[in-house]
Amino acid sequence: MKKNLLIRPLILLSLLLFFSLLIFTNSFSHVRASLTDNLQGQKNPLDNIVIIGIDDQSINEIGRWPWERDVFAEILLAVRDAKVIGVDLSFFEPSKDDVLLNSTLSSRDNVVLAAEVNKETLYKPIFDSDFGYVNLVTDNDGVVRSIRTNLKQGVKPFSYKIYEKAWPSPAEISQDVYNLNFFGGAGSFNEISARDLLSNPGKYDFNGKFVLIGATAPDLHDTFVVPTSDGIEMPGVEIQATIVQNFILNSFVRKQSNLFIFFLVLFSGILGVFFLSRLNIYYTIPLVIGIIILYSILGILLFNNSNLLLDFFFVPISLIVFTGTGIGINYIEEKKRSAYISDAFGKYVNKSLLNKIMETKTLNLGGEKKNITIFFSDIRGFTNLSEKLSPEELGDLINNYLTEMTKIILKNKGTIDKFIGDAIMAFWNAPLEEKQHAELACAAAIEQIKALREFNKSLKGKVNELKIGCGIHTGDAIVGNFGSNDRFDYTAIGDSVNLASRLEGLTKHYGASIIISESTHEAIKNKFPSRRIDLVRVKGKRKPVTIYELCTQENKPFIKQFEKALDLYLKSRFKESKKEFDKALKMKKTDKPSSIFLERCKQFIKKNPGKNWDGVFEMETK
Repeated sequence: MKKNLLIRPLILLSLLLFFSLLIFTNSFSHVRASLTDNLQGQKNPLDNIVIIGIDDQSINEIGRWPWERDVFAEILLAVRDAKVIGVDLSFFEPSKDDVLLNSTLSSRDNVVLAAEVNKETLYKPIFDSDFGYVNLVTDNDGVVRSIRTNLKQGVKPFSYKIYEKAWPSPAEISQDVYNLNFFGGAGSFNEISARDLLSNPGKYDFNGKFVLIGATAPDLHDTFVVPTSDGIEMPGVEIQATIVQNFILNSFVRKQSNLFIFFLVLFSGILGVFFLSRLNIYYTIPLVIGIIILYSILGILLFNNSNLLLDFFFVPISLIVFTGTGIGINYIEEKKRSAYISDAFGKYVNKSLLNKIMETKTLNLGGEKKNITIFFSDIRGFTNLSEKLSPEELGDLINNYLTEMTKIILKNKGTIDKFIGDAIMAFWNAPLEEKQHAELACAAAIEQIKALREFNKSLKGKVNELKIGCGIHTGDAIVGNFGSNDRFDYTAIGDSVNLASRLEGLTKHYGASIIISESTHEAIKNKFPSRRIDLVRVKGKRKPVTIYELCTQENKPFIKQFEKALDLYLKSRFKESKKEFDKALKMKKTDKPSSIFLERCKQFIKKNPGKNWDGVFEMETK
């Protein structure tokens, strides 16, 4: 019992350890990230961030890349009124025309130039101006989703330097990694072609704006895949603009900590294993789906309103896994419970009946009419036997005997109805259909007689050998559950049952091991040897019954001789019959039916029964 109570907690703990390993090692990071990429791109970029793009048209008109640095001096002069100017271009080596650009930069204090970090080596611009590194780091799936602030000690990211220059007291960098919040796909920010700017420099107003200058032409290979790419890569300068806006609005994506995700998974585990899985499956599945949908809606709302990103991978999967595991435990427990019930109650009722009950899950009073074969058996001289043994010895003897006999009946597909002391009642063809039910019943009876011989050997002389009598009849009966609403049995009732019981009683009178009715004989006559032994009217019945002895050993000459004598007897030819029964006894020295008929013949020879005699023997006892 305690072991069963511990199964769910132990499995819950095991799965939690497994999920903990996955969570704290950031497993499936690219899958988890891709699930939340679609949440981004739902907000508008700031109007005061402008990109001066070095696009294909500008290269075609101004000249082949890289341009003379005088061109960049002109661009800087055109945007000089900007709040901050970020130049996302590499000025790492001197050139022959650096004088004008250097002079322009020296006269301005609102410019940030680009630097790069390569394996701890810093490549910085040759001009005396503020700078920050522009390195963008991709995730394992090649998507840019974050900015690293610790690539080089003492050097800050390019985008942060732009943000820092705009305010006298900017927020300090507080973490090594910031998760980016993209506001749209490529081309979302206001962009002015460098060609257009230089063609008409007085046309545009940059006062108080953030201006970023960088390459947007695809052939310059400064493009990256981002969460909002949708197949179109974003220029690096636009990613830098995105980061600047993130710093300005403090709109970076805030992810749940691994510890918080763990606690959500723990909650999912408890909910799934101990509650959801115990519900009816028709409720469990919609509830699990509903919880996942509600969790997803909550995640979308939290992201849109506070940039908080819920985990869309481990929490839903854990809920499904834990609930599914709980359902699996239910199935195993139900199988064990069914096996226990089958094993326990199989000792009381036939396993075929038990299986039928467990399949239908219904137990109603009432029965149905079926053609069945009914079997009764009883130990001869049981009263005398019980007087010779102690109660304990008698109990052991009967239990061992009934165990052996029951095995034979069940092996032959019979249904044990009940045990009445040392007596057994069984029947065939219910609850499961068995076409050869009469044959199976007779086979079981013959096997019982043979098994009893071996059983007697095990008694080792403690008591006399056990002998049993079996009565078998095939006929219609009502089979079903009979009793009260609180207590009932699966049994058979009707005339056929009573007749089978009477046949068992006749075995004592005729000294036979197995007596069967005519209907049973008709069903098995080509399968088992038998002999017709009498025409009797059993107590409580008006209609006479032809009875047969089911022979455990075939003796065709003797059977033929006995039935010849019986035919003469039934024709009232008693003298001839007596002679034939004498012959039968010479063939088989001890045969009680032959002795019985010899005695009857003698009586009828002395006193003829008359013309109205029908050959029926009237049984006065049960």
